[in-house]
Amino acid sequence: MSYSATTVTLNSAFPRNSNPKAKDSQNWRETISLIQKCKHIHQIPPIHAKIIRNFQDQDPFVVFELLRLCSNLNSIDYATTIFQQIQTPNVYLYTALIDGFVSSGFYLDAIRVYCRMVNGFVSPDNYAVTSVLKACGFGLALEEGRGVHAQVLKLGLSSNRSVRMKLLDLYGKCGEFECARRVFEEMPDRDVVASTVMITSYADYGLIEEAIGVFNRARSKDTVCWTAMIDGLVKNGEMNRALEAFREMQRNNVRPNEVTVVCVLSACSYLGALELGRWVHSYIDKYDIEFNYIVGGALINMYSRCGDIDEALAVFGRMKERDVRFLKFS
Repeated sequence: MSYSATTVTLNSAFPRNSNPKAKDSQNWRETISLIQKCKHIHQIPPIHAKIIRNFQDQDPFVVFELLRLCSNLNSIDYATTIFQQIQTPNVYLYTALIDGFVSSGFYLDAIRVYCRMVNGFVSPDNYAVTSVLKACGFGLALEEGRGVHAQVLKLGLSSNRSVRMKLLDLYGKCGEFECARRVFEEMPDRDVVASTVMITSYADYGLIEEAIGVFNRARSKDTVCWTAMIDGLVKNGEMNRALEAFREMQRNNVRPNEVTVVCVLSACSYLGALELGRWVHSYIDKYDIEFNYIVGGALINMYSRCGDIDEALAVFGRMKERDVRFLKFS
């Protein structure tokens, strides 16, 4: 099976004074340096062997760094092997393994590790809860997510913003909008990020009027929020409303990004709005919006559907010069 490499950002969560005696030794510093410099998966077993020879294989900080390395280098199997050799794993090591499984796309495995941690009487913290809620969201594991939510309330972690956001994302992805709405309304800091999550969740389930309601009530709207609204309108066939939202975005002096223009070009293609499509094209050039194969493809599709084949071919030629990858999609 294949895994996707990613970075596990848990450094700030690990206690700095977990093993002072080991950290004072030259061997310990050399080991940490060796782990941090490792760039290839085949280097992990020799490093692990050295850790065992140095009697550092039960040092939680060393193991934490090693687990993070395995996740970064696409080796969750080896991370699991290392973890199984730990006599008394703490919450930080459990969280590193959970996050590794999530990053690799093995969401049910991540949930199982979390359950093993809780059943082993290791109390989860906000980092562990955030990781497992992410797994529940991506895996659409609603019932497991509800169980974690109950633990969040019991442990007094519901005030943590990251935990709240993951709960919001979980319920939104699973279409449990009553729970999502309650989490959203209980947030004292309902910022633009939380509003955007709600907008996207509603739009993904075809509840476009509810999405518009959240958008209209948002205290502030950045580029991502506007783009989520425009994208939701396009996906739900509301092309005219999408273009009107884009015009309103312009009137509010919010600058679009490449995702925004792709959404707008999709609406132009559907409606045959060639002049607006040309204006968007000029906007891309004027403001140096990234001209990648996705933007290029959207322009070609818009010009083709609007009947301007010459301009479509011109964009294709420009893409051929700038981005060879585009040829794979043409």
